[in-house]
Amino acid sequence: MTTEQIEQQQAAGFRNLRFAPNLEEAYRQSRAGLIRQRARPVSVAGLFLFLVYAVMDVLTLPPELAQVTVSIRLAITCPVIALVVWLAYRPAPSDSTFERIYTLAYLLGGLSVVAIIAAARQLAFPLPYEGMILMLMFGYFAMGLPFSSASLVSLVLVISYLMIELWYGMSGSVIASNLFFLTTANIIGMVGAWTSEYRHRAHFLDRQLLDRLHRAAREESRRKTDLITAASHDLRQPLNVIDITLENLSPGKGGTRANSATRQLKDMIRHLRRLLGTVFDSARLNEGMVQADIRPTPLAPIFRDIGDLLADSLGNSEMNVEIDHGAGNLMVMADPALLSRVLQNLMFNAVQHSGGNGINLSAHRVDAQVLLEVSDNGTGVPPGLNDTLFSPYVRGHGQTDYPGLGLGLTIVREFVALMRGTCGVDTEPGQGSVFWVRLPAAVTATRVLGPDSRTPSGYEHQAG
Repeated sequence: MTTEQIEQQQAAGFRNLRFAPNLEEAYRQSRAGLIRQRARPVSVAGLFLFLVYAVMDVLTLPPELAQVTVSIRLAITCPVIALVVWLAYRPAPSDSTFERIYTLAYLLGGLSVVAIIAAARQLAFPLPYEGMILMLMFGYFAMGLPFSSASLVSLVLVISYLMIELWYGMSGSVIASNLFFLTTANIIGMVGAWTSEYRHRAHFLDRQLLDRLHRAAREESRRKTDLITAASHDLRQPLNVIDITLENLSPGKGGTRANSATRQLKDMIRHLRRLLGTVFDSARLNEGMVQADIRPTPLAPIFRDIGDLLADSLGNSEMNVEIDHGAGNLMVMADPALLSRVLQNLMFNAVQHSGGNGINLSAHRVDAQVLLEVSDNGTGVPPGLNDTLFSPYVRGHGQTDYPGLGLGLTIVREFVALMRGTCGVDTEPGQGSVFWVRLPAAVTATRVLGPDSRTPSGYEHQAG
C-alpha cells in the first residue's frame, strides 16, 4: 500500500463499499481489530440486557411461557454472549475469526428472539414482535457490524420470523402490517450501516495517508539532520585549516601590506565562522535538534571565554569592551553552551549594529533570578523595530555595514526560551540599548546531576 494507491482510491471513490484488492485486505484487518474493541462494552451491555429480560419474563409472562423463554435466554443467548465477552479479551482467535464469531452471535441472539415469539404463539400468548425490531437495531447500530454482514443476518432473522408467523396461522393482514414495520426498520438499519461503513472507510484512507505523510516527514527530517551535521563539520573544517595556516605565518614576513591582508583574512574567516554558526543554529532549531541541558552554571568561565573571543576578534578596533568579571561568582540554571551562544550573539550584535564605541556585559541577582545585560552607547534601536527586533530576518543598521542574515536575535530568543528564561531590550533613540536576559538563579546547595540525566544541546564542541 503506497501513498499513490491511497490517493487513487480516494479519487475513484468506493460506493460499493469495496477498495482495490491491495487496500481491501488491510482495511478488513483494521476493521476486525476495531470490532473486537467495540465488542467488549457492547457484549457486556447485551449480556446485562438479556439477564434483565429474563427477570422481566418471570415477572410478566405466564409461568409455563416464562419457563421456556427464561430457559432460552439463560441456556442459549447469555452463554453465547458471555463467550463473545471472553474471546474479546483474549489474544486468540485472530481479529478476523473473532469478527465471524461476533456476527454468528448476532444471528443466534436474533434466532433466540424468534424462538421466544414462537413459544408465545404456541401457547396462544399475544407476545408483540417489537423484540425483533430492537434486535435489528442492536445489530445495525450498537454492534457496529459491517454493512454486508448486518444486512444478511438481519434478512435471515426477518424471514425466520415471518415463517414462524405463517406456521402458526397468523392472518395475512397482520403479517403484512408486521412485515411493513420490520422492513422499514431493516431499511433504516441498512442505510445507517452503509453510511457508517462508508465513513469508516473514508477515515481509514485518511489515517493511512496521514501515517505515510508523517513517516515521510520523519524520514525527511532525519535526512536534513544528517545533512546539517555533515555540512557543519565539512564547512568548518577548511576554515579551521585556513585559520591555523594564517596563525603560523611569520608576523613580519611580507611587510606591512601583507600583514594587513593577513588580518583582513582572519577577520573574514571569523565572520564567516560566525555566519555559518548562525545558519546551523537556525537549522538545528527548525529541526528540533536542540535540547537544553539545564544545570547550575557559573558565569565566570563564560564571561572569561567571551572576553577572550572578543579580544581576538576585535584586534586593534577602537571598540571598548567592558565585562563585569566580578559578577562571575553568580550561578544560573542554564545550558552553558547555549548561554555562551546567547551572550556571543548579543555582544557581536552590539559590535556590528549599535553604532557606538562602548559595550558592557554585566549580571546581577534580582530576587530568584539573574539578570544579564549587554549595554552599548550607540544610537539605539529605531522605534519601528522595537516590536519585531527578535523576529527572523529583521536587521538593524549601524554605522558599519556588516553582512548578515538577521537571525542572531531570533536564535537568542529561542535559546533563552529553551532554558526557561526571558529576554528583551530597553532602548532610547540616541542613548544606546540594553539587551537583557533573565534566567533562574541556581541555589548554592544543588544536587549534582548524574551523567544519565544530561540531555546534550549539541553545542558542546561547536567552534565560535
